[in-house]
This record gives sequence, C-alpha cells and structure tokens, in this order.
Amino acid sequence: MERSAVRVVNGLIRRVIADRDLYQHASHGVREPGLKAILEESAASLTTIAADLQREVNATGGRAATAGSAFSGMRRTMMDASVRLSHDPDVTYIRTLEQMERRLLDAFLKLEASSKDRATVGRHIARLRLLHLDMIHLGGATGR
Repeated sequence: MERSAVRVVNGLIRRVIADRDLYQHASHGVREPGLKAILEESAASLTTIAADLQREVNATGGRAATAGSAFSGMRRTMMDASVRLSHDPDVTYIRTLEQMERRLLDAFLKLEASSKDRATVGRHIARLRLLHLDMIHLGGATGR
C-alpha cells in the first residue's frame, strides 16, 4: 500500500472508529431493548471493519490509525443536543446514525472507484450497505 493510500485508509479507519463510538453511545441512550441490541451489533460490525483495515495498513508496513477523528467529540455533542430537543430520542438516534452511515458508505464507494487498493475497501461495502439499510428501515419503523 502506497504512503498516500495509507493516509486515505487511515482516514477511513478514524471515521469508522468514530461512527462505532457513536453507535455504542446511542445504544446506551435508546429506550427500546431490541434497538439497543441492533445498535450494539452494528457497532461490532464497525469494529470488525476497522480492525481489518488496520491489519491491511500494518501488513504493508504502514502505521494504522487507532482512534476516531478529531471531530468525534463534537459529533457526539451534536447528537446529544438533538436527542435532548427531540420528542422521540430513539428516532433521533436512528436518523442521525442513518445519515452518518450514508456518508461513510459514500466515502468507501468513492475510494473504491478511485483507488488501486479497491480490494481493501471493497470487501466492506456490502456490510456497510446492510448497516445503512438497517438504519433506513429502523428510522421508518420508529418514526411512525
């Protein structure tokens, strides 16, 4: 993996870790036990993706990112503020996570289309699509 590719993949790793942390945070805040379980499973999936990407970077002699992005705390604060202002916190958590997942999936798709390391990110796209679909469907089901 080239140095520039390592930098880009490390950016994805930081983003995946930050998103995972928000899923874990949301799982502690939701009221519905089934939703809590789904969010915990989603966080575990993101942990797996981050670990796989970290292994790829380390295997090529690079140094893999191990923490979320610098904006992680700000995103959590914004999520918490939205939840406090919401009449249905569970729906707010889900809709926030759905938007986050869409952006993460888009980043993976963009990298896959433009990178020499397509296999590195491509194998995670199906899993990310499923996570995103879960959030879309949950948002529709909890918002009724």
